[in-house]
Amino acid sequence: MKYCNSCKVNVVGNRKNCPLCQELLKGDKHDDEVFPKISFVYREHGLFFKIMLLISIIIASVSVAVNILLPQAGAWSLFILGGLGSVWVSMISAINKRNNIPKNIVYQVMIISVIAILWDLMTGWKGWSITYVIPFVCFFAMVSMAIISKVRKLYVEDYILYIIIDGLFGLVQIIFIFTGGLTALYPSLICIVTSIISLSTILIFEEKKLRAEIKRRLHM
Repeated sequence: MKYCNSCKVNVVGNRKNCPLCQELLKGDKHDDEVFPKISFVYREHGLFFKIMLLISIIIASVSVAVNILLPQAGAWSLFILGGLGSVWVSMISAINKRNNIPKNIVYQVMIISVIAILWDLMTGWKGWSITYVIPFVCFFAMVSMAIISKVRKLYVEDYILYIIIDGLFGLVQIIFIFTGGLTALYPSLICIVTSIISLSTILIFEEKKLRAEIKRRLHM
């Protein structure tokens, strides 16, 4: 244990200076640090993120430069920049919500859906975002959430609201069917049927837990 002659206190850990007065400590080193080491994913995988950032910058710079040299092809470099931005937004969201997988899945559904709609609008609106992307993303999200909850043995309270949010989001496809904006019906029908089954299962078998969770969330 080290000792500070100025403050007259013992200091645990491998510090060289006193945390109070910053004077040089004297004594033997201590192997155990008094403060726990906190792990940060961005620090632990810093090299990976730096490489990803460098690759993104290279791709963006080269695409913009080539687009300037070949202007007759249109502003295609903007789509590459948008794609890179979409990847980073999705990746950062996944990392920040990594400790809560159900919430992470819901966030990814929302982000991917918004990005798909924006891309569809930027490319002249062909309707592929609401016809294929959103229904299939919602479908796989509900299936993934059900499987993960069983495999990881999560408590119902930990994921019940997220399943309901995803299920309700999937039912939005009914609006697209009646407005006639879809180029194919089967993806939306698959999504709607899955949403109905998912919501019905929760309401029938987990009604009490759902009510308790809603009251807890709304502080009722």
